[in-house]
Amino acid sequence: MAAVLVILPADAAPPPLPAGVEARACASAAEVVAALGRATGDVALCADGLGGEAEVAEAVAGVAGTVIQVALEAWDGDRHSAVSAACAGVIAGFGMAGVSAAVALLRGDR
Repeated sequence: MAAVLVILPADAAPPPLPAGVEARACASAAEVVAALGRATGDVALCADGLGGEAEVAEAVAGVAGTVIQVALEAWDGDRHSAVSAACAGVIAGFGMAGVSAAVALLRGDR
């Protein structure tokens, strides 16, 4: 089972996570980029409101594992997102339940 990293905004409380899943709180896009640069497995990425979309998208492209973006709020379906385009998938509009779902998908839980 591959290690899973959950990246969240610093002001977001993570949901209960399975053993072996690491949560990293980031207060800026630069911290997200640094966390992605150190990722050794799959990533559930929730960087809502942290900005730096182009830099984060570039860092996502450099991750060896699978990255799923989690948007806590619903996506309007119209706005382009470089981060979404760089990720293998997007879960939007389910709040922290979306983070739990991304972790389950990345771990292969059924």
